Amino acid sequence: MREEILKAVAQPPKFLFAPFVPALVNLGIQFPMLFIGIGVADMNPLFFVTSILISHAIITAYGVKEPHMSTMLQAYGQTHKSSKNLYSVKGSKFAP
Repeated sequence: MREEILKAVAQPPKFLFAPFVPALVNLGIQFPMLFIGIGVADMNPLFFVTSILISHAIITAYGVKEPHMSTMLQAYGQTHKSSKNLYSVKGSKFAP
């Protein structure tokens, strides 16, 4: 069991050599734009395919430098919440 935990920490999930969450967000944004561009504006899909490949290559390059990018984004989303303070103080405090 210890080996599974170490493997999950040492090798974060990847999607086509890029960190999982940024790669899926990229595809989740670009594929609807692809279909809207083809359907509404009758655009060439080759433009969108090259855009997807270039942005995925950039995400992969950042992923090589920082392999835990998905975990960092998920942690930022959970901790970057404003708290409601019971007492009026300057700044934001984590106390409820």
